[in-house]
Amino acid sequence: MVAVLKLPIPEIANTAAVIVSYYPDEIFAVRLKRLNSQFPAVYWVDNTPGAAVDKEHHCEPSVHYLSRNVNAGLASALNMGCEAALEAGFNWVVTFDQDSDVVADFLLQQIACWEKSDPRTFILGCNYADSANADSPRFREGSQIIECPTVITSGCLMCLSAWSELGTFRDDYFIDGVDHEICLRGRKRGLVVARHSRVLMQHRIGERSANYKVFPYLHPPVRKYYGMRNGIRNIIQYSSSEPAWAARKCATLAWEILVALLFEPDKRRKSRAMFRGLRDGVRAKMGVAPDELSD
Repeated sequence: MVAVLKLPIPEIANTAAVIVSYYPDEIFAVRLKRLNSQFPAVYWVDNTPGAAVDKEHHCEPSVHYLSRNVNAGLASALNMGCEAALEAGFNWVVTFDQDSDVVADFLLQQIACWEKSDPRTFILGCNYADSANADSPRFREGSQIIECPTVITSGCLMCLSAWSELGTFRDDYFIDGVDHEICLRGRKRGLVVARHSRVLMQHRIGERSANYKVFPYLHPPVRKYYGMRNGIRNIIQYSSSEPAWAARKCATLAWEILVALLFEPDKRRKSRAMFRGLRDGVRAKMGVAPDELSD
């Protein structure tokens, strides 16, 4: 039997924010200020190559700017921020994408929801208004706290001792499926992943067409590659412990292939990227995508 980690209780004083950016826009500075007003520390990890961002313009008190001057991938950036927060003595972090915009009492509400959840909850996601769909809630609003297999990175309250014990985010995934993988890994260890129904932020999921319900995403070939490779890798690794999730994920990948082949622009390059991703995922060939997919 796998021993379940005992988690500390999240409080404002022991919770930091980690936000990852990649060529952030000017409004990013406003979002950063909102986070800074709620968290005792914000770790801003910039994946913009060459440190092209004017960090002095964006930085506020208690905002710690971190960068490797290259795009090291989402997983590596998250790990960098989490490591800095852990070294500073924080027990919990909330992770954010650069386009996420939180409500004024986000952290208070997130902690209040955790207090009503299973004490084994090491990752707690929130509901959000989908800015790609006229700011409609992603999930039905309410007061429910629902145990689920996975949640998205942005808006997640995550326990750092569990993150460290589990082995951190997988750098070799680079991007896509990073959040799902650590959720599934934690559940396999007996920990809980949950999501509540309060809308606490605005967030955009990828690029979408006008008819987003039928044609969900318009990612370039390289993102199609990562999505397929990491998706099939997660299915292979966790189908035995999460058969229902794996079945749904298989259906999702198949639908994305069909939509790209029939309706999306640049069909040839996208289809080649997706099938190469599937092949590399089956072979466990991870890391940065081949250069030709980024051209």
